[in-house]
Amino acid sequence: RISVQHGGGFDLLKTFAHTQGNVDYINNSAFRVNITGLMEWTWSDVSEMVFTLDYVAAGGVDDSRLVVDAVGLDITVQTPWYGGEVAFASSEFSGHELPVIGLDLAKGETTNLALDDCGLKPTMQGMNGQWVSEAVSPPPQQSLGRVHHTMSEGSATNITVEVSTAQEGGAFGEYQELTTNTLLPDGAQYKLRVTVEGGCLASVWVDVNDPSLTLTGRVFGTNDGIDPEYSRWLVFVDDELVSNEPMAIGSFAHEWPVGAYMQPGSTSFTVSVRAWFTWDSDGSPSHTALEFSDMAVSGGFDVEWDEDPVCEYVGDQHLLEDNGGLILPFLSRCTDDRATHDELQVTFSNSDESVLAVDLTEGDIRLRLLPEASGQAVIGITVTDPAGNAWEQAFTVVVDPVDDPPALEEFQSLIPVEHDVQTNINMSWSDIDSGAQVTASTNRSWASVDLVNNVLTVIPPVVGFHTVLVAVCDQTSCTEREVDLEVRALPDLLVESMDFGEEDLQQGESMSMRVLVRNQGQAEAMSVSVRCQTDEQLIAVHTIPLIEPGGLQAVVCDWQVPVGVSVLRFSAVVDRGLQIPEGNEANNELEQLVAVAEPLQGEQDGAEGIFTPEFARVGAVVLGIGILGIILYMMPAKIKKIE
Repeated sequence: RISVQHGGGFDLLKTFAHTQGNVDYINNSAFRVNITGLMEWTWSDVSEMVFTLDYVAAGGVDDSRLVVDAVGLDITVQTPWYGGEVAFASSEFSGHELPVIGLDLAKGETTNLALDDCGLKPTMQGMNGQWVSEAVSPPPQQSLGRVHHTMSEGSATNITVEVSTAQEGGAFGEYQELTTNTLLPDGAQYKLRVTVEGGCLASVWVDVNDPSLTLTGRVFGTNDGIDPEYSRWLVFVDDELVSNEPMAIGSFAHEWPVGAYMQPGSTSFTVSVRAWFTWDSDGSPSHTALEFSDMAVSGGFDVEWDEDPVCEYVGDQHLLEDNGGLILPFLSRCTDDRATHDELQVTFSNSDESVLAVDLTEGDIRLRLLPEASGQAVIGITVTDPAGNAWEQAFTVVVDPVDDPPALEEFQSLIPVEHDVQTNINMSWSDIDSGAQVTASTNRSWASVDLVNNVLTVIPPVVGFHTVLVAVCDQTSCTEREVDLEVRALPDLLVESMDFGEEDLQQGESMSMRVLVRNQGQAEAMSVSVRCQTDEQLIAVHTIPLIEPGGLQAVVCDWQVPVGVSVLRFSAVVDRGLQIPEGNEANNELEQLVAVAEPLQGEQDGAEGIFTPEFARVGAVVLGIGILGIILYMMPAKIKKIE
């Protein structure tokens, strides 16, 4: 058991009982027990403390023993304490001109104000003075923020600022009073009117883009050990106080306009943060920390001037239809303050793409005329540099029309035609300029041209080779083509008629088909084949050796009419293989439908009575016996043995 006796009484601190092994607090960590809560301790109480450590065997004798190396006290003394700590951090921004515009007090209009060593000062004491600035504009693609001023004499409350704005190309409006540290209204130009009630106006400037300082961070720890009234953190710009913030536990994000702390013409400024930790502790442990995670200043800008490209103007162009177009040097006559010729982009617009085409080829403008096109087109040119700046121009191209001669295609080399027979020869012609005002003629009286149907018609009166000159003309020019003709006298075979006799056709009977063939051409026809057939079944083929011009020949085809048909389609075809050149091959065939009558009843029965199946079987047996007898009769005699 471990017990302690103190000024407040007796307390048992620890009892070890029924342990299964050694209790060792010497080789291992020491045994510790907190006695702070036993009483309100004083140094006198501590000095009079008595610790008792004893061991008692429970109901028997054992060899256990208690060994104590030392007994000690760990005392923490807490006393109230006071003091202060200061922390400092800074950052410098440099390398760019600050986003503020200074206004020249020597320029503008003044009333009862004059320049002095201190600035603008009223010329008559006790009277207000006014100064109206020149028009001020924001830098390109930027905006003005707030108006700031300083007084070398007097108080800032002696100043009244008014503003008048104008939009792009517009007039200035009425002046309106501007509250201190407020943003300017939107506008393209501004004029400031400053009224000085007393003192001396040292300077006036306007910031650009409302430059602001943003600061994020946190205060963490315990805040019970510091004086909340005197523990603060402060932000400065060029040693001018921007804000004074309390040391409050938690995160924060602040943004302050800082254009008032920037001076025109300066290229750097310093942002600094100072923290004061004023301690007021009762002695309890306490810690407080201030952390900044991000600090930035907005509003800066950097304007790069990039001028538009400049090119020499392209004049209006006059061209003639059917010419080869035009090449105009272009990019070599363009300049840009930054870009090279290869970096310039050229685009075109064309008001009438049916007249001509335009493009850029190796830095030159190429005007390409379209086939058979004339008229007027306006060509727009846009030259753009990499920054997007552009130069533009438009010029007019006039293409004068040309009356082209008619187009007449060549005829085939040699065209065969028939003597004294009208032949139509197809022809192809066009004239896109003259339209309907086109005529045609030939050098032969027996040849004429139909331009509507695109046909050359010839009726050659003489056999042989002839040339016809065809001319197609518009109002200004003609196009001529020669047509070579081979005029031949040809036979013209015609199946004139088919004759089947005076009696009607009957099934099963023989019939004769008489075909008349006439040569109505102007030349002999030799070896004329005539084919007789019915329903695609060949009856016979005959050849006529010769048919004189105008002659008529006949062939007869014999055939037995089949049984069981009522109508037959007979046809006769002359020169089916097209072996004989003719003037007209379409009249070489003739067809005719012929009715077929049934045979008489008696003839039909008689035929059926003789040729019955039984008669056929008996005839076959008799024929077989006869053949066998003939064979036996013709065999040699039996061979006999001679002894």
